[in-house]
Amino acid sequence: MPAARLQKILQDLAPRLAQEDEQAFGQPSGPGKWSKRQILGHLIDSAYNNHQRFLRGQRGDALVFQGYQQNEWVTLNRYHNRSSKEVINTFLVVQEHLAHMLSRIPAEVLNKPISQHNYQEIAMRSIDEKETVSLGLLIEDYLYHLLHHIRQLYPDFEAEWYLGYRESTDHRLNYNKRLV
Repeated sequence: MPAARLQKILQDLAPRLAQEDEQAFGQPSGPGKWSKRQILGHLIDSAYNNHQRFLRGQRGDALVFQGYQQNEWVTLNRYHNRSSKEVINTFLVVQEHLAHMLSRIPAEVLNKPISQHNYQEIAMRSIDEKETVSLGLLIEDYLYHLLHHIRQLYPDFEAEWYLGYRESTDHRLNYNKRLV
């Protein structure tokens, strides 16, 4: 189910990305803000980091992962100097690669309760360190994070992110309509 949700998001997003103007895509939305190109670059970096988390999370009884310096990575990858076409294509390929891996995770692995984790440090949503979690919850949080940034690009973009692990109490992403 996570892979299908991610693929549907990409399917709906790709036509919008294909229509982006090179110059406008590289313009920051304000002082100290990222451009659309840099936001997609950040989502590439996030996919790389979460890909290894999702792979490692399938083994063992702990879900403890390293964080990363998001702003520094966007700067070091120099997304602002790269073509929009390159960044868009990379974003779509990396996300598809991630979706393929997600499609192979068995339900019992996704749903396995784990008490040792550091989601309170790496997840976008608030997750207590004492809470029992699962790999599925981290994947759901990844989709939440992805949609948060897509809605920065396209505020009217709607998609289903909730997989059944825990709905957010954070109403910044208020999805009243859910796509199947």
